[in-house]
Amino acid sequence: MESDVPDPWWHQEFIPDKECGKANYISRDGKTLVEIQRNLAGTRGLHVGVLRMALSVARRPEMQRACLVLVGPRLSRDRLLREWKALTKLFTLNVMHRLSIVAIDPEGFWTEPEDEYLQQIARVLQADFPQMSHLGSQAGVKPVVGQKYFEVVKVLLSRWLRREGAIPIGKLAEQVGCSYPTVTQALKRLDRRRSIIRHSNRAVELGRFPQETWNELIALSSTMRQSFRYVDVSGEKPDPQHLLSRLERLKPPGVALSGVVAARFWHPDFDLHGTPRLDLVLHAPRRRVDLAFMRELDPALKLTENPSPSAVLVVHPLLRHDPWFTGEVGVRLPVADPVETVLDLYELGLTAQAGQLMTHLRPDLRLP
Repeated sequence: MESDVPDPWWHQEFIPDKECGKANYISRDGKTLVEIQRNLAGTRGLHVGVLRMALSVARRPEMQRACLVLVGPRLSRDRLLREWKALTKLFTLNVMHRLSIVAIDPEGFWTEPEDEYLQQIARVLQADFPQMSHLGSQAGVKPVVGQKYFEVVKVLLSRWLRREGAIPIGKLAEQVGCSYPTVTQALKRLDRRRSIIRHSNRAVELGRFPQETWNELIALSSTMRQSFRYVDVSGEKPDPQHLLSRLERLKPPGVALSGVVAARFWHPDFDLHGTPRLDLVLHAPRRRVDLAFMRELDPALKLTENPSPSAVLVVHPLLRHDPWFTGEVGVRLPVADPVETVLDLYELGLTAQAGQLMTHLRPDLRLP
């Protein structure tokens, strides 16, 4: 039985675990067990995997950690973390402290606990993520390239819409929160599509609207932006404007307005009556989403995993290093950048209004 993970470090570090079989590996020093689950669709598979890990470490005292790796899980990050914490509390401390989890999705990866060795495992398996055809794609769109790639695209596109000119590659990497080589690879992909202008001082900018890349971003937006949707369970008619007033008084840190409210900032003549829902962007560069402010905002708002349009408020985590929020005089909350705003409009089905906003910022833009 040979490893199906095509990475030199992995082959040096791990061998297939014949005792457990399936997609299981054990480190050559016998101290780390890894089980890989792909396309986790529900909590049952998670429960079974955690139980197998717990039994393994309980039976093998020499083992220092057992790691469950989820590649392309279909459960939200918040749901996975809640289930993980609830499950591990069922075991003795000796077992619980040796259990760990790695989750890899189109947005990137996270580990529990945060550990460099676990992150190395995640990076190795994440590198093969775009090629894993069994993860599927949406509506014929190519498999996800990766969260960092689209963050690079979003920053460049926002700069293009706002006519902010070229940006040094190093500064671009800093704003996104990734390495120089990662940005370089993203730029090469845009180069192949003839979307980039390179300057002699190692600065870059979009030379034109990247239509093909934009179509990919729109198609993958719901996967890339794993948002938190809230419904009003009070029984009263939802009032996004009332929520907005309370939110401006509360002024939670790292939160910016997006969606329809932000569109009216970027385009004063934005053509839409009323506010169908309140969209917020929450800066979460460490992938830790703190939604504690929602309890203070309105206890009647409850999280839902139902993607129906009944949500009265949606929080979109923003994972890049620099949130790039814009302040507005007389308003207590900042505003998200134009690209995040337009993505929210598309999610609301306001395609025409999204196009009007973009062409307001760039009258030379010709959308199909």
